[in-house]
Amino acid sequence: MSNGETLFSGKRSYEYLKHLAVKIGPRLTGSAGEHKAARYIEKEFEAFGLKTRLQRYPCVTFENRKCVFEVRERGKWRSVESEPVMRTPSTPTRGLEGEVYYAESGAPEYLSPEMKGKIVLVCGRISPDDRPRFLSYKPKALIYVEAGRGGEPKRTALRDGETYGSLPMARILHTDGSDIVKNGLSPARFTMLNTEKESYCLNVIGEKAGSDCPDEIVVICAHYDSCMGISGASDHAAGAAIVIELAHVFSKLPAKRTLRFIAFSGEETGLNGSTFYADDLARKAEREKKRASFNEKADKTELQKHRLSFNLDVHGAVLGQSHVMFSGPEDVGASARLLAREIGMACAVSQGPMSSDGTPLAAVGIPAFQYARAGGGGGHTSIDDIKNLSPDSLAKAGEFSELFLRRYVTRAAVFPFSREIPDDQMKKIKEYFTNAKLPVPGEKQQKKGKKKPRGRTGPSARKS
Repeated sequence: MSNGETLFSGKRSYEYLKHLAVKIGPRLTGSAGEHKAARYIEKEFEAFGLKTRLQRYPCVTFENRKCVFEVRERGKWRSVESEPVMRTPSTPTRGLEGEVYYAESGAPEYLSPEMKGKIVLVCGRISPDDRPRFLSYKPKALIYVEAGRGGEPKRTALRDGETYGSLPMARILHTDGSDIVKNGLSPARFTMLNTEKESYCLNVIGEKAGSDCPDEIVVICAHYDSCMGISGASDHAAGAAIVIELAHVFSKLPAKRTLRFIAFSGEETGLNGSTFYADDLARKAEREKKRASFNEKADKTELQKHRLSFNLDVHGAVLGQSHVMFSGPEDVGASARLLAREIGMACAVSQGPMSSDGTPLAAVGIPAFQYARAGGGGGHTSIDDIKNLSPDSLAKAGEFSELFLRRYVTRAAVFPFSREIPDDQMKKIKEYFTNAKLPVPGEKQQKKGKKKPRGRTGPSARKS
């Protein structure tokens, strides 16, 4: 798709992408790479004349010093390719050994007291509700077998380590897991040494005030962090690059409403940046409403001024399919279908929370339009490389985004979407967070004692 109406440059966006994914490289939550990327995006926003600020919040960053998984085969130890699940405790320095127990998909039917003292393999997912029962059987470790036949195990971090207690975890390839189960390879030996330390994250915010309706705010956002040790070109330097280029485009165009461009941090470790932003809006709204001068009928809090979030997540793949997930009035989804058909772009549209940065904003009442292009695979692995992306693919996503924002945000005489999240949708949004054992943005959480990061390895790092 090439549209003469648009100013978006795929080539320029690709240069932003190269800087983030290649020159800076890995951008793990709270790491030096993430901080460097934040300063780069801040500099670009400032160059466009946007009112720019950094929103800082505390986090925990981490690294893996060793991850070795082995199985006994024909009297010898055979090494199996593995990746650590971060935010899980280390094994003892010397490692741990145990018989292998295969728990199939991890469903309740496959959990058994026979797992005690064994290294459990699961090709699926143990749900948060089943984890207490799983832990009660006292396995030594949990090894996730990849469901797909990809080239390497994914690199992940637990978003809520408390639900797994003191259990060390790793991931292995589907083919290796199949071989272990098929041939009854046992016992296994597992050594994993992780460290954690306190750090900070930065949301980068650049704003252009609206000319006619400055109190109507639209957030245009993407996250810029990556998983540990990988460039994260598609997930998600590409989305951040598109947001930077959209900021460049709209800095030169009239806009009736306030455009707030945000590069969120910490998405890969639990939507941390967008959740912090949403919680901050909710806290401010509570304070604003308590002011004696605040008039409920005439005044609006900053949160109430937010009318829509336009979030991009996973983009740039040469081969792929476009889809939009929305939370809000049906008109939001209809607008995506209408524009896609008008310009001849196939785009699946569905309603529901997406595991991305628009969802925390939806949880505090801001309708969310979440746009992604799935394709190419390799997410959360080193396969997510810039060589699988192209300027043309970025251009297609950028042109669609620019046309949508021009039509429904910057030029519209009246904002076309009501500011509402229907009750049935809000229920699904809250279930998304509670099912993942994550705090619901905007809701007050019970205060807990301050937890220190697991900074040591070896036996002293374990509670068992």
